Amino acid sequence: MVPVPITQGNLKRQEDRVEAYSRSEKLAGLFLLLALLGGIVFLLLVGQGKGWFQKTQTFLVRFPQSYNLEPGAAVKMFNTEIGTVSRLRIVRVKDDNQVEVTIRVYNDYVHLIRGNSVAQVESPTILGSEYLSISPGSYAYPPIPPFGTIPSRIKKTLADYIEEFQPEENLRKAQQLLTNLTELSEQFKQHEVKVRSILTQLDKALTSLASGKGTIGKLLMDQDLYTRLQQSVSRLEKILKNAEKITVDVKAGSGQLPPLLVRVNEVIDNLQCILRDVQKAAGQLPELMETADDAARTGREVIDAVKANPLIRMTLPKPPADETIHLEPRSLP
Repeated sequence: MVPVPITQGNLKRQEDRVEAYSRSEKLAGLFLLLALLGGIVFLLLVGQGKGWFQKTQTFLVRFPQSYNLEPGAAVKMFNTEIGTVSRLRIVRVKDDNQVEVTIRVYNDYVHLIRGNSVAQVESPTILGSEYLSISPGSYAYPPIPPFGTIPSRIKKTLADYIEEFQPEENLRKAQQLLTNLTELSEQFKQHEVKVRSILTQLDKALTSLASGKGTIGKLLMDQDLYTRLQQSVSRLEKILKNAEKITVDVKAGSGQLPPLLVRVNEVIDNLQCILRDVQKAAGQLPELMETADDAARTGREVIDAVKANPLIRMTLPKPPADETIHLEPRSLP
């Protein structure tokens, strides 16, 4: 390429070319520049929200099949996205082909993935695609190192649920139930007349009770009985209140009982002493009575002997003459 010499004419032609851009062209170029800057800012924001710029660590999970899991699927814990699925491939593990899922977990959640964590493919309820769910591990277990394998749980398919449901067994039970219901219906038809008679009698009994007929109806519908019951309840409440007052008074006076009991015990001890003395004196009473009788007989004999002496008898005064005592009759009121 031959260099173009810089001359006065060439500079003038370049200035004319720059001045040749119109105002609309300048505005279009400014708009494209602003759109490019906006797109870059948008990508940065979306990438930050999606975790494109976050640091991650890689782990492995193995399943018997992929369960419709795809690269880019979410990795969740407590229904919170903690990473993404980056790759799926088929590997051979101990004579068995398995699907190895490579996942990337954000560094903020790596410490939750430990030896007892379990990974399982979950299906959305209505809309959405399958995702990988990981349960948090206990801090009693060591953390799984990068590129380590997380234990997994096999996802149950529809066929597994149908097998657990055992439709044939449940169908047999349903048929047996229908057979029992049919037999019960036939038995009910045989005893339909008796059942209707019983229901009619029951209806009559309830009607008589509601109208106050019979002993039970009178008891249930008698307003006077209800009034007396209310009065009895009121009296019982009064008795209970009085009992509560008496209990309070007894509790209040219970503090004076110990001194009183001490005095009663002292009186009882004194009475016991007196009784013992009386018992001792009672043992000596027959001897005293015999002695008194002897003394009385001896004294009577002495007096009779003295009276028999003529000298003493002359000096004694004469006994008073016998008089008749007259009692007047007493008039009754």
